[in-house]
Amino acid sequence: MIAAILRAQLLSMRFGARQGAVFSLIIGIVWYGFWCFAAFSIQELAGLVDAATLRLWIPTGLLLIGLYWQVVPIFSASMGSALDMRKLLVYPVPHGRLFVVETLLRLTTTLEMTLVLAGGVVGLMRNPASGAWRTAGARVLAPTLVYVLFNLFLASGLRSLLERLLSRRRLREVLVFLLLIGVTAPRLLVAAGVESIPLGGLGPVSQFAGLPWAAAGRAMMGVSELVAWLTLGAWTIAAAWFGRTQFERNLRYDSMASQATPLATEPARPEGWSERLYRLPSRFFRDPLAGIIEKELRSLSRTPRFRMVFVMGFSFGVMVWLPMVFGRHADRQSAIEHNFLVVVSAYALTLLGQVTYWNCFGFDRSAVQFYFAAPLPVWQTLLGKNVASLIFIYLEVLILVVVTTALRVGVGLRPVAEALVVVAVCSLYMMAFGNISSVRYPRPLTPERVSQGGASSRFQALVFLLYPLALLPVFLAYLARYAFDSEMAFGVVLALAAAIGGVMYWLGMDSAVKTVATRREQILADLSRGEGPIATS
Repeated sequence: MIAAILRAQLLSMRFGARQGAVFSLIIGIVWYGFWCFAAFSIQELAGLVDAATLRLWIPTGLLLIGLYWQVVPIFSASMGSALDMRKLLVYPVPHGRLFVVETLLRLTTTLEMTLVLAGGVVGLMRNPASGAWRTAGARVLAPTLVYVLFNLFLASGLRSLLERLLSRRRLREVLVFLLLIGVTAPRLLVAAGVESIPLGGLGPVSQFAGLPWAAAGRAMMGVSELVAWLTLGAWTIAAAWFGRTQFERNLRYDSMASQATPLATEPARPEGWSERLYRLPSRFFRDPLAGIIEKELRSLSRTPRFRMVFVMGFSFGVMVWLPMVFGRHADRQSAIEHNFLVVVSAYALTLLGQVTYWNCFGFDRSAVQFYFAAPLPVWQTLLGKNVASLIFIYLEVLILVVVTTALRVGVGLRPVAEALVVVAVCSLYMMAFGNISSVRYPRPLTPERVSQGGASSRFQALVFLLYPLALLPVFLAYLARYAFDSEMAFGVVLALAAAIGGVMYWLGMDSAVKTVATRREQILADLSRGEGPIATS
């Protein structure tokens, strides 16, 4: 059964495996090469230290590995691969076997920690303090495998629980916001002058015998083995019960129904500000362009993935850059504080791109055929989507203005006006490249999956070149201001950048229209492609 699921997954990937294979291979070699080096270093270190040092640092190391295993996938909004139950429940497969596959897939989330553990185990078996190879092998390897099982069961249960929480309306945005605060708050506290807790401060937590990492460490070193094994076994059984219980709840949980809008049982309420925002384009544009813009505004505002990224723009963006304002270097602090609104606005513009202009047909998926069948020029469709993206971008900027004003960072009419102009110029370049990428590298996006990215792996290789190229004209304007110490020089270069950006946008639109004319069937096939039985977040 497991082999059949894996074979179905490979068959579903056979068409897309060719795209971006070289880039993915290079990134994989660099990333896992680093962790292989880290595992080798830990292996060498574990093979040299004395027994007293091992008893102190093994539980601490296992605690850090467990934290990475459980926390990093949540904070990175990429919770690895998982079974797509909607495609498997129609088959008479025992739930226990599905849970085994789901648990094994947790290895794909943090394969780095498996490498680190392997390096540590080899080092411990080489260490004379652990005894000979034959006697130390089983004593070190057995608790390590049980500790891995504990993390797999716990990670499976946490993923199932988070999937249900993230599928609930309103709760999703609150949970993501709290997670983002948890990521950035430590850095903000350190920048504000709060002393950090040294690694040795984890000693009381890591050495408490009743916790799983301490029990695993004691079992490895042969200290109170019976008590350590009983403690580790109890934690593993509890984690298995938690993982299986959450897995069964996910099997019975209908995520689509939880996101559905309830039927209106109350009288119609007066038109709110959101409805006026949706209908705002009809005041400035004619149909069908106004209709496309309104459709994009309505659909994106109801898309969980877009709402999560939108919230990250004015929350995570501010929290990332704010520690640099609170830094101790006055010269750097004044420069960043003066341009703080511009920096966070550009960051928000970049962040929104993955679910809007970089892949503007992603949420349409197979419905994109309507744009190809309707007697509507493709350039109007792209223009409507760009205008809708620009409305959300400036709504993000307005929220950032309120946030920075409340924080008293870079406040004033001049920084606000500068941010509005700079965002407009950057948007010309970003959307010029985005229109091209949307038709050359389209990728279907699942609206309710909040941890899915917005660009194909093939296009991600170009992002590293396109982002600096898109922001270079604005950077040259700031460079002119610094070099000539003149606002006039800044304005002239920025105006020139805007003019060139307009030409770039026109050329990008023309290229996108020609690409649609020649690759219409391929675009529709790419956007209609579904995933296999294993979905990747």
